[in-house]
This record gives sequence, C-alpha cells and structure tokens, in this order.
Amino acid sequence: MTTRLDEIADGIFRLSTFIPEVAPPAGFVFNQFLILADQPLLFHTGHRQLFPAVRDALERLIDPATLRWISFGHLEGDECGAMNLWLPAA
Repeated sequence: MTTRLDEIADGIFRLSTFIPEVAPPAGFVFNQFLILADQPLLFHTGHRQLFPAVRDALERLIDPATLRWISFGHLEGDECGAMNLWLPAA
C-alpha cells in the first residue's frame, strides 16, 4: 500500500491512499491534507492500518516530529483512527 502526494495549492498537499478492497469493484481513496507552515497541520489521520503508508508519504515532505497540529472534521475511524499513532509517547 502506498500513499500518493499531490500539491493541490501552494504549500497544501493531499495524501491519497487507494484501497481496492473497500467498496469494490471501484475501490476507495482515503485522503489526508498537510498544510506546510511555521506550524504544520495534518487534517485527518486516516484508518489505523493506513498509518505506515501515510507516515512514509509525510516523511517525504517534512520530519513528522515537526508536525504541530492534527485536526479532523468528525469522529469516525476513517477520519481519526490513527490519531494515537501520531501522538508522541508519554
């Protein structure tokens, strides 16, 4: 599984992961959005199983340790299922 990166506006990236097993036969694309700024923001964390692919894609743009904000539109597994994986260990 790989996550594609597309710059959709200056400093705003869509991270897209296609999963063919979801909603066959067409499949489904899960998206997260990264806003590069002094304090980078990730909108949506995606499903827990997407975390490795999304993190790998994010690492191509920034050091994940510099990610300052995580936000989401609502509470569902596809929006924030990997939230605890992004947070530093206490």
